[in-house]
Amino acid sequence: MPTAARLLRYWPDTAYLRRGIVYALSFLALAGTGWLTGEHGYLWSATASIWTCLADRQGTAAARMRALGTVGIGGALASALGASLSGSPLLALLVVLAAGLVAGLVELRGPAAALCLKLLYVVLIAACLQPAEGLPIATYAWTSSVDYLLGGVFACLVCLLLIPSQRDTRPRTEVVAVYDALLRFADFLATTAPAHDSTPHKQEIRLRIEAARAAVTARRGLRDPLGLLHYAYAVAVADAIFALLIVAGELRERAGDTHGLPLAYAARCLADTQEQVRQALARHAPDLPALSAMLTRDLRGLVAQRPNASAPPPYQSALAALAQHPGFDRWRERFVWPNTGVTAMLDRLAHTLADLAARDARVSRHALRLALAGGLSLLPSQIWQVHHSYWVAVTVIMVLSPRLQTTRQISFLRFAGSLGGALLACGISLMHPTPTLALGISAVFLAAAYATRLAGNAGAFAFCLTPAVILFSWLGEPAASSSHVAALRGADTAIGCLIALASYVVLAPRAELSRAFRHSLDALAVNAVYLRASISAARALSAAPARLEALRVAAGRASTRAEDTLAQCAAELDPALAVTHRTLHATARRMAALAGLLRAGTESGEIYTKPVPAVQALLGDLEARLAEVAVRPGHTGVTAAVAPARLAPLTPADPPFDRFLAEQAGYADNHIDAAHHTVARLRTLVAEQALATRSRLRGVKAG
Repeated sequence: MPTAARLLRYWPDTAYLRRGIVYALSFLALAGTGWLTGEHGYLWSATASIWTCLADRQGTAAARMRALGTVGIGGALASALGASLSGSPLLALLVVLAAGLVAGLVELRGPAAALCLKLLYVVLIAACLQPAEGLPIATYAWTSSVDYLLGGVFACLVCLLLIPSQRDTRPRTEVVAVYDALLRFADFLATTAPAHDSTPHKQEIRLRIEAARAAVTARRGLRDPLGLLHYAYAVAVADAIFALLIVAGELRERAGDTHGLPLAYAARCLADTQEQVRQALARHAPDLPALSAMLTRDLRGLVAQRPNASAPPPYQSALAALAQHPGFDRWRERFVWPNTGVTAMLDRLAHTLADLAARDARVSRHALRLALAGGLSLLPSQIWQVHHSYWVAVTVIMVLSPRLQTTRQISFLRFAGSLGGALLACGISLMHPTPTLALGISAVFLAAAYATRLAGNAGAFAFCLTPAVILFSWLGEPAASSSHVAALRGADTAIGCLIALASYVVLAPRAELSRAFRHSLDALAVNAVYLRASISAARALSAAPARLEALRVAAGRASTRAEDTLAQCAAELDPALAVTHRTLHATARRMAALAGLLRAGTESGEIYTKPVPAVQALLGDLEARLAEVAVRPGHTGVTAAVAPARLAPLTPADPPFDRFLAEQAGYADNHIDAAHHTVARLRTLVAEQALATRSRLRGVKAG
């Protein structure tokens, strides 16, 4: 019984089984038609159905149609291109290399788009390796394209008709997720000790807010409905509350258990707001004007004077700044949709190209590996006229990923599953099944393969897919031995895994070291610029909310990118180096929190006079030091030049805002010193690891 219980853990969910059965029925209908009529074109259509169904995923009808149409209809063009190149090995190799680069670069658009392009890449290589059977190239290319289009369109229709799509709830789900994350952060601040790290909560909220904004922008059309403005207002309110919680977290960390902040009251207010947002957006037709009015009223309750009367002055300033957040009508007058014109598109394209052109770009190196592996799987097959070797390309493309650790794991699981599946197919072939029975067994295994793939089990997917493809391939070659076909598939799988791993030897992932270093310094620079702009606004008492808000968003994005990069490549870094990176990220986050605290004091509307000259001079020195942190981190020339003299202690007779700025200047000094020290240590550790791995990194030296 315990063994059975352990095996049941790997049993796919019922929904996955239903989807697998539908996908297998699409394949069975086409393959059965081909077997009954004797038309080999239907076998290529059945193959098209296999690849098209692999591109299907859970989601809205529009998202599913994009994925299915890309593989099912776009695959016809790839099939025609590959078939037209089947007689020109050199030209086919050049096209496959170029297509591999494109398929690898699409990794920027996310895993769904990357999978679709990988499947098209598989179709292209498979079409290049299929024999023309004496037909003219043009006729063969047209026939191959039409047969694939038949199978792809049929699979699209079956998937869309028999598998229900999800309702497009954007941006409701994303807005609710933002307020859920805010409530978790508020509960964390109210119930846990100040020593606990709040960075994961801040990162989650920033990602949720970015996702909500992207969802609101994605629903825009030629006419902007008023409802989307209400959703955008809900996101803006959440972002303003997030700024307040960042200030609360900074003050709580400084004061420890004696912070005196009304965090429990803030958590209760956010619990009420989250519940009302969830209930309002759960309706089929939500009352969005009432939701906006409710959010404005809840903001007034959050900044109420009586519950917050005992809060420290910096928190009172943050509350005063939040109280100035406009209602929906005033906010709508100043709101401008993000620029989606040609200029913005060109800017995004330039940033993307610059990121791809970096010598340590992960996606660019993955694209080169994919093109190299695709070429290595194609060239020997064309030289020796081994038409079944497209399975090598299938293995390479499905195994290869931007991360070496993931490729190793998937390679092992796929090889083990394929070996077991090949042995199982050999066992089935020894019983000499009839073609009809073999086709039925192939469909059953194919349904199980789809279900296990949806469940995320790579080994079981390979185990079930291998006998399904072997038995199906045997139908196309009834004179061949199914055991021989199984042995060839097992050998192709092993060769594909070896090619995928060998591509990392040619383009070794030593660039992870440089990429983590570069993104960490970028995050520090952006956060230093944000803090410098906040100090400048406090010194001149000229608040520029739009500019500071843009810098705050940029700082959050840069920190999130640096932390994601470190999480992706932590396995390739020394433990001491990973810890130093995390220390630098924490320093950058503290700079952003300090900037938010300074903004709260400046934008509270309670300050009318500029700081005294001595405080302004101190702030000017801080601006110079922060500029050095942004441009030349780890070098302290400006620190020595601006004189180490500090401001004389202020007295209670001095203005409260001056005392507040002097106190924050001390924290800023500490953050700057910590940033310089951490970057210097980081350079030393990076240089030592680069020397140990015999790689050269620009701008880094030991000692």
